[in-house]
Amino acid sequence: LDVNSTSNFGDDVVFDGAGANITFDQSTDDLIFEDNAKAIFGGSGTTTDGLEVYHDGSNSFIHENGTGDLNLAMGSGSKIVVQSATNGNHIAEFAYEGAAKLFFNGSQKIETTSGGLNVTGITTISDRLQVTSGISTFYDTTQSSSATTGAVVLDGGLGVAKNVNIGGNLTVTGTTTLNGGTVTLGDADTDNVVFSA
Repeated sequence: LDVNSTSNFGDDVVFDGAGANITFDQSTDDLIFEDNAKAIFGGSGTTTDGLEVYHDGSNSFIHENGTGDLNLAMGSGSKIVVQSATNGNHIAEFAYEGAAKLFFNGSQKIETTSGGLNVTGITTISDRLQVTSGISTFYDTTQSSSATTGAVVLDGGLGVAKNVNIGGNLTVTGTTTLNGGTVTLGDADTDNVVFSA
């Protein structure tokens, strides 16, 4: 059938495949690709080299089968949203030239900003945390009254390769060993050194 002008199909249209059909259901306005029937964008003739969209009976796939990238683009003022249902909780948001956000059950947990990254909630790291440019400030001002309280609590030991400067009081429970160098107690003749033992 060679059609060189306008055509109108007023009912269902079925394209019979070797293993799966493609059907236009006129009553529901749906173009239905059966399992493993792919919508392919790109290539030439029967040679495919591009984007594939299909369902294999269990899972759905958007597959870039070419040599380039799979780009998800948006217009100014728009964002890409991944959500749990048609109108469900957001899982991820990607704003146009703006923040990328990750959610847990609709609650925002991670957001990229112009200055870096904001994390809301407890962050658990299963391996080492390596910070290359230093940590400037812990804004939690909780006062420490024991080894298990304060803005920073360490369950393990602490190794420090450089100087330690403490702006408040220092309480040490247990044996304290000072190896090498000079031990200076006080920096003025009005300071007191108290031994309680």
